[in-house]
Amino acid sequence: VGDVILGVCGKLFSYDPRTEMGKAITIAESQAGGGNLSLIRWRDGKTETVVVKLPVLGDYSATAPYDCPKSRTILQQGCKALARRIAAPSYRANPITRSLNALALLASGNEDYLPVVKQEAQWAAGYSADSFQTWYYGYVIMLLSEYVIQTGDDSVMPGLRRLALEAASGQSIVGSWGHRFAGSDGRLVGYGMMNAPGLPLTTSLILACKAGVSDPDVSRAIQRSVRLL
Repeated sequence: VGDVILGVCGKLFSYDPRTEMGKAITIAESQAGGGNLSLIRWRDGKTETVVVKLPVLGDYSATAPYDCPKSRTILQQGCKALARRIAAPSYRANPITRSLNALALLASGNEDYLPVVKQEAQWAAGYSADSFQTWYYGYVIMLLSEYVIQTGDDSVMPGLRRLALEAASGQSIVGSWGHRFAGSDGRLVGYGMMNAPGLPLTTSLILACKAGVSDPDVSRAIQRSVRLL
């Protein structure tokens, strides 16, 4: 706390510290780098070079992230950390983050994570909100849809169907979604059309249909949105 990192690998930052730090970490993690991350550190008025030890993960393959041992290791470590965080009693994530975290574990293909993913799917099946619905529902519906498609667990279908119908009814009469669900007159409330929540909602409703939700209101919402987009 209070330290300021001024540069890496013996050079001061010169164009974008995020990019320069990322490249330095990549080098340090390689076999040639030996896990040594060299930083120029300012502390209490004094500037000096310090070396931070990192695990050696090797080099990225030419086809990274595909067919790449380092990419595979990073994914495995990330999923392990996510599973540990999700299982903690204090886990309270934003609904978007929470849905994406569970989707990451589901996409890993590691069956050891299925109990945690099921726990999150059960949370999603019971989810509801009276604000920011357009932002949250798309990702929650995606999680439930992908979970059902992947596992065949239809115990969450009532929740998935409910959320899909609420999202469909919250669409405007012309097929758009805004900052909030549309009013009873079919008009967007507050803001105009917003693609940021509208695109995930459209994607999620298509996935919900693939997962087994069959309802004319949902199909109509998809058709309206696709036509508008």
